[in-house]
Amino acid sequence: MLSFMLKPTSFQCNIKCDYCFYLEKEAFMEKNPHSIRMSLDIARHFITQHIQQTPSNDVFFTWQGGEPLMAGLDFYQSAIEIQQEIAKPLGKKVHNAIQTNGILINEKWADFFKKHNILVGISIDGDEELHNKYRLNTSGRGTFQQVKQAITLLKNANVEFNTLTVINNINAQYPKRVYQFLKELGSRFMQFIPVVETLGVDQHFKPSWIANGSIIPVTTNFSVSAEQYAQFMNQIFDEWLIKDVGKISVQLFDAIFARYCGFESSMCIYREKCGGENLALEANGDVYSCDHFVYPEYKIGNIKHLSESEIQQKTTTLSAKKQQLNSQCKSCQWLDLCHGGCPKHRFITNKQGDKHNYFCQSYQQIFQHLMPAMNFMVTLHSQNYPLELVSVYRDRIYNN
Repeated sequence: MLSFMLKPTSFQCNIKCDYCFYLEKEAFMEKNPHSIRMSLDIARHFITQHIQQTPSNDVFFTWQGGEPLMAGLDFYQSAIEIQQEIAKPLGKKVHNAIQTNGILINEKWADFFKKHNILVGISIDGDEELHNKYRLNTSGRGTFQQVKQAITLLKNANVEFNTLTVINNINAQYPKRVYQFLKELGSRFMQFIPVVETLGVDQHFKPSWIANGSIIPVTTNFSVSAEQYAQFMNQIFDEWLIKDVGKISVQLFDAIFARYCGFESSMCIYREKCGGENLALEANGDVYSCDHFVYPEYKIGNIKHLSESEIQQKTTTLSAKKQQLNSQCKSCQWLDLCHGGCPKHRFITNKQGDKHNYFCQSYQQIFQHLMPAMNFMVTLHSQNYPLELVSVYRDRIYNN
């Protein structure tokens, strides 16, 4: 089943985060108004097709950006009406989620989210000092207070929300501080996304190393190091294991536990095949193989001329790229957990001279650290005991 990131405003955003990789798409995308704001015609076409061609009775729509709320409340009200019009006769249930920086959220937006049971993802990188390091408005001022106000409005309206935190070179130094702040904020589902970008791009703002394997990439100043990321997640895991199992959901820990239980990872970077898991649908209807590969050569076509089965067939190129593993990956004890990670992160050179994942060291350290607790949690799960019991045995697990 295909998973789309719907981008009704494409690269348009009302803030300018230093580490954002999507604002640069303006360099090669069309500049006419129809290319940067999704029309209801495009929306209707996709919604109809997606509902009709999704085999299950639950149909999911994920709206992203840029900043998706810039499409306006009227756009989403119309989109919901179209969804209901198409889904109801088929007996299908529609689920919507939206990832936003929160700047535009007011009481009307909050009421709309509540009325239609829309899950809201809020991007926030920690407390005011940490958040304002990189998440700035177009005037160069911090956005923390606006985001905090948005969360207050969502909580007042009883809107379900989660948080997405970009781990960079600054906040990576304060894992417990970030985690504790998000808990106090009321987040009960947390995503932590490590950021790494490289200097040097071609005319389409594609990293130069992708086209030229002889180039030795240099990471940007804001990129988190592999060691930092591992320490960050492991320290959060230690805190979570003692206090918050069963109370707070952390995407990475959930994904690893699911894999230990024999299920496929919920995170596309850890799947054996990534094709169709993170498709990007731009405002003009153009479909790209992945949200992280929005470059001309990864453009599949336009949604108006493609069925979802045709799109699925055209994702094989990226999946094949994902499955091209070097000898170090093939012999790694953790291969079944990460499958080499995301192809966009395979830009360092290992001792054998092969391209390798920048976060390989991170993944190994995280998997090694989590393994004893995960094994114990699988035992608890298999015997129908509450997973929270793992905290009681934490010291015994890690002292054996």
